[in-house]
This record gives sequence, C-alpha cells and structure tokens, in this order.
Amino acid sequence: MNWIDWVGYAAAALVVTSFLVSSNVRVIRTINFFGAAVFIIYGFLLDVNLPIIIPNVFIAAIQLYYLIVKKEKAA
Repeated sequence: MNWIDWVGYAAAALVVTSFLVSSNVRVIRTINFFGAAVFIIYGFLLDVNLPIIIPNVFIAAIQLYYLIVKKEKAA
C-alpha cells in the first residue's frame, strides 16, 4: 500500500464521518465537502481518474452551494 492509497482512505473516512458526527447539517456538509475535495485530489493522483473526479466535483459544488449561498440553519 502506498501513500496515494492512504489519500483515498482519508477521503472515504471523511465522507463516512460526515454522516456520523452530528445532527448539525452545516457540520455534515462541511465535513462532506472536505471528503469530496480529498477524493478529487485522489482522482488526480490516480492519473486523472474521471469516474472519481466528476461525481466528487458535483458533490463538492452542491455542498458549497448550501454552505455559502443557501446558508442552512443549524438543526
């Protein structure tokens, strides 16, 4: 196992953690955004793996939209 694999595991851990940590939607979206961002980096480290990059770009954009534009209230 090399360091690139660890980047993928870190991304997966962030995404899973985002669903476990809190009932606060902003916290969930923030952690999930960082998980998607790390998955994007991971996709590029795998020589531009588009099946990893493309959905995570959309996920990160959706999370940023709700965090910045919509500014949902804490649950």
